[in-house]
Amino acid sequence: HGIHAAKGILTTRGGMTSHAAVVARGMGRPCVSGAGSVRVDYATQSLYIGEWMVAKSGDMLTIDGSSGEVMLGQVATVPPRLSGDFGTVMSWADDL
Repeated sequence: HGIHAAKGILTTRGGMTSHAAVVARGMGRPCVSGAGSVRVDYATQSLYIGEWMVAKSGDMLTIDGSSGEVMLGQVATVPPRLSGDFGTVMSWADDL
């Protein structure tokens, strides 16, 4: 339930140091917090921006926690690659 079941977090209030954002980052999940133009209608389980309904329960959203973008639908992603000195250190950690 809740944040444990979520693949990403979107909140209408808060910021990058809000509880939701800190917990989401700690769990490795993307988070966009403080999306003030978003309104959630719990009765109809719909997401609105202004007067426009943009998503309903069960619709896929893609959340980019780095840029703050929220996109309707599933966006193709590229698996992260570790390179340079950081990649070397992480490969050492894998060998432990």
